[in-house]
Formats: sequence, C-alpha cells, structure tokens
Amino acid sequence: MDTQIDDVNRRAGEAFAAADFQASYLLALDGLRNRPEDPALLGLAGRAALELGLDDAASYLGRLVDKNPEDPVAWRDLAMALLGVDDAAGAETALRTALRLDPAEPGARISLGHVVYLGGSVDEADRLLWEAATLAPDDIEPLRSLVEMHRMRGRTQAALEAASELARRAPEDVLARLDLAELHLMTGNGPESLAAYRRLRELDTEPGHAGYLVHAMIEVEMQRERWRRALDLAITATSLDRNRLTTDLLAYVSTRLFGEGDRETPALADLSARLKERRATHRRLHAEALVTREARSV
Repeated sequence: MDTQIDDVNRRAGEAFAAADFQASYLLALDGLRNRPEDPALLGLAGRAALELGLDDAASYLGRLVDKNPEDPVAWRDLAMALLGVDDAAGAETALRTALRLDPAEPGARISLGHVVYLGGSVDEADRLLWEAATLAPDDIEPLRSLVEMHRMRGRTQAALEAASELARRAPEDVLARLDLAELHLMTGNGPESLAAYRRLRELDTEPGHAGYLVHAMIEVEMQRERWRRALDLAITATSLDRNRLTTDLLAYVSTRLFGEGDRETPALADLSARLKERRATHRRLHAEALVTREARSV
C-alpha cells in the first residue's frame, strides 16, 4: 500500500509541476483516501485547490499546518486560501505565523502588507512593504504596491518616495516613470516632473500616447507660469492631434501671453479637470497593459 501511495504522491507532484492542477488535485484526493493525514498529499491537494480557486483549499492546508506547524510556506499558502474564502482575520493570523517562523521571507510580508492595508492599518502596511522591498531588491512588486496604496489614500509625498525608488530600480518601466512624473507634478516639483515626462517620450512608444505626454508637459509649464514654453508645447500638440483639449490649451496659453482675443478663453478650472482626467486615462492604459502582461507570464 505504501508503495502505491508513494506512486500517487509522485504523480500528483509531477502534475502540479506541469501546471496540470486538476490532475494533481484528483490524484492527491485519491491518495488521501488511504492516507488521510499524509503531509505531502495534503499540501498538494491544498495548493492545487488554491490554483483552481476551490473553497476546500483552506481545509487541506489547515490540516497541513496542524501536522507541520513549523512550516512557514504552508502557513503562507493557508493564508492565500483563507483570503479566497473572505477570511481576512484568519489570513492575517496565518501570515503573522509565517513571518514568525521565517522573518526574512519577503513574500509573506507583501501579502500581510496588503491584508493589513485593507483592514485600515496603513502605517503597518507601509512598514511591511518597505521591509519587503529591502529584503528583495530585485522585486518591484512591494514598491508598486506602496505607490498605489499611498496614491489611493491621498498620501502624495509617501507615494512619491516609493515611486522614486521604483523608478531607480526599474528605469525602463513606463508605469513607474509615469507615476514619478505625475507625483512630482502633484507636489509642485516642476523640473523633476518635466525630466520624467521627457524620459517617457523615449520610453512610451505606444501609438497615440505622445499627445498624453505633451499635454502633461503643458500642464507642468502652466503650473510654473512659463507661458512661452507652454505655448511651444501647445503648438507641438497641434501636430499630434486636434482634439478640443489641445485647441483649448492653445487658446488659454495664448491669452496669458498676448491678452484676450476674439475667442472666449477657456476657464483654468475646466482645463485642469480635463488634464487630470487625461492623465488618469493614460495611467489606466499602462496599468491595464501591465496586468495583461503579468497574466500572460503566469
């Protein structure tokens, strides 16, 4: 019997390694009928169920940590399963146990940072994610999470700090550079914002995106009241598109330089709102593209 169970265990492990999670799950269940407390089979059943999005993942992984309470990976996997059934409190406990058992493991810190952030503990989430970024300098996920977390909370300076480090570690990352440029704009750091947007004109080669960048650069120059430079950029923008925002920006900047003309001058508040919406659209396009790339790489 032991030889037969070992064979099932081996085949379930091979199926999991080959990303055939359905086969791995079924094989593990078959083995558990004869050896219900086998740690390897419990782990395979739970992890395969987790990959398949099945609710019973938490049950198998819970039994696994009962058998192997000193296994930090099992606790972290249990936390992911508990999140899948909306047990955030249980997931937090499991992640804290995983960190206690393996304090140098960055993955559990990232996950715990996300969990406590959703629970409202922003300062602890900030600490955990920065610790993860320090422990795993090649992993930019915690820094990207910090930027997003602080942006959503309106903590612009904290978001800028994370974005600056992210852009330093990933200098070719378009979304990182875009966040850096926009956050510098939001904090009134005009020269730094312009430098980031100029770099983006080299990095962001998507069709139609040049207009987004020139509009943002006009906004920076308007903020700095450098009207001649804003006019030059507005004229450049007319060569890229002739949408209403471009012509309205040209009219507004021209009025600031040369005085009122025959055409009614657009209101600054309206232009600012439309520029903000345009920046948000540009960022959303790159964020969605990142999600698509990550999904394809799994």
